[in-house]
Amino acid sequence: MGRRGIGLGLRPRREPAVWLSAPGALFFVVLVGIPLVIVIWTSFLHIGSGNIAHWATAPFAAFRNYTTGLTGQNVLGVSVLQSVLVSLEFSLLATVASTPIAFFAALSVYHSFRGRAVLRSIYLVPYVIPGFVIALLAQLAFHDTTGAVDRLLAALHITSVHTYWLIGPNAFWAMTFTEVWEVWPFIYLLLLAGLQAIPRDQLEAATVDGAGWWARLRYIVMPQLKGVYALAFALSTLFHFGNFTLPYVMFGNLRPTSTVTLPINIYYIAFQGFDFGVASATAVFNIALLAVPAAVYLWVIRLRPARRGETA
Repeated sequence: MGRRGIGLGLRPRREPAVWLSAPGALFFVVLVGIPLVIVIWTSFLHIGSGNIAHWATAPFAAFRNYTTGLTGQNVLGVSVLQSVLVSLEFSLLATVASTPIAFFAALSVYHSFRGRAVLRSIYLVPYVIPGFVIALLAQLAFHDTTGAVDRLLAALHITSVHTYWLIGPNAFWAMTFTEVWEVWPFIYLLLLAGLQAIPRDQLEAATVDGAGWWARLRYIVMPQLKGVYALAFALSTLFHFGNFTLPYVMFGNLRPTSTVTLPINIYYIAFQGFDFGVASATAVFNIALLAVPAAVYLWVIRLRPARRGETA
């Protein structure tokens, strides 16, 4: 019947391709869409510790939660705007510092040599360790007088053994160094995949023409990694900005104000100040901030094929 139908000019029935994405769409709606709607709705309600059990019928607060969240301070005396600056500085510094480390690590295992698989596995060790374990190890490593970092820097006559990495302004740098060590293998994987996608014949032709390693790196490798760099910069910055585990576990209750990132601030507003409406408004503000680099990256990716079509 199928062949006869085709021979008679009847087209085979095709199911809409949209049904293939239905399970993923349903999964996204349940796990992301519904909680997002609830957070947005509660951001307009006055919810405290007294009426949290009946939050659906809480008084309507309009935009007061947003103004209070942006201008007020949490129990640590840190405002949301201060936390935004801390998060931006933390995420950008971690991304900028991780990228060259990841790039040179990817170059070191690009060519085949004995032991390359072992070295690739060693590079992934920081990435496979759970985040809370890294935070606890960093807490021990940066401990005053007894930590490995203080002892090493004191042995090299760089700083004293009393640097106090876990309190004061130095805590921000301890958190940033730990974040760089934890996340650079992620960028390394992206760059290594980009290097593997570069055609070998281009590099071989450049070598035959007399191009040195720097010329091949500058004129062949780097231009073809622009898209990978953009993806790595966007994803790693989003991860750093929303990282909650590292600053929360690493510093415990003796939390310096220099480590109060925006997710930490939201936590203190909700579970220390018990102002859940303001915490929801701050969370919506956090989502809006995270959407900006994601939208910029998608816009750049969308423009790239159009520009190629224009040049073609």
